Amino acid sequence: MTSLINLREQLNGNNMKTTIEKFDSSGHGIAVRKIDNGKEKDLLLLHGFGDSKETFIFIEEFLCKHFNIVGFDFRGHGDSEWKKDGLYNYAENLIDMHNVAGKYLGEKFSILGHSLGGGLAARYAGLFPEKLDMLFCIEGFSGIIPVARERERMRGWLDKSREKSNRGSSDLKQKTFRSMEEASLRLGILYSQLPKEKVDILAGNLVRETEKGQFVWKNDPATKNGTAIPFPPEISRALWKSIDSPVFIAFGKNTHLRANNLEEVLTHFKNLDYREIEGAGHNIHHDQPELLITAMQECLSKNGFA
Repeated sequence: MTSLINLREQLNGNNMKTTIEKFDSSGHGIAVRKIDNGKEKDLLLLHGFGDSKETFIFIEEFLCKHFNIVGFDFRGHGDSEWKKDGLYNYAENLIDMHNVAGKYLGEKFSILGHSLGGGLAARYAGLFPEKLDMLFCIEGFSGIIPVARERERMRGWLDKSREKSNRGSSDLKQKTFRSMEEASLRLGILYSQLPKEKVDILAGNLVRETEKGQFVWKNDPATKNGTAIPFPPEISRALWKSIDSPVFIAFGKNTHLRANNLEEVLTHFKNLDYREIEGAGHNIHHDQPELLITAMQECLSKNGFA
């Protein structure tokens, strides 16, 4: 199996100083990874749902040519702590972003987010536009959900929360594998378009070995229950309009998560470079990293970042 550590060692041979540490964010242990490349500008990485701070690995070498990197795992993801109550919400993600930025980043920085991270990045950028150099969103925008459907989703979340409270958190089941190879094969079903060596690299970060010698996903299964309260669409749009810095948004041509009102979403960004990447699904940075890098480099050069 391809080693994630070996690949990182190859990348880190380029005068990169990498440190990993746990950071206390409002009483919660957050895993933070920093790469100091001696650059003038910083970049905050925000991963997607079910991923981790490591899963930008296929575009990391490119990013390090332009930025010092700070990435962290959202609560219940990667190497960050799980919540004892199993109740996750986006407000806490924003709190952790703000705390990490305050400790590890300068007064101004860029943000790159994928999916969940992209949506949060765009809202955070609108909350603090004065902090932003540039915003990169790899997908992360969903359509406006009808009220009736949103109501049913919230009812379902409350019912699941009550059931969990009644049975206790010890009942929460984790999928187990006998080996890392077996876990990688399972991940390969989700990433069927990726070559095995890439899937192995991703599995090396998304899976951990237990004390019993079994292998499990690092992510808390409770994160799949979602969040209770939606982010109001009108507030999102007001925040997007507040961003004056350059914005790069990319969607995969073959994505299964394209917002049904994406054209309307894009109209709220003033200085936008929008791209659709051929041959890519939702995970563009895995499917077509070279094409994504080319598009990002063009955007950086156009805006004087090269």
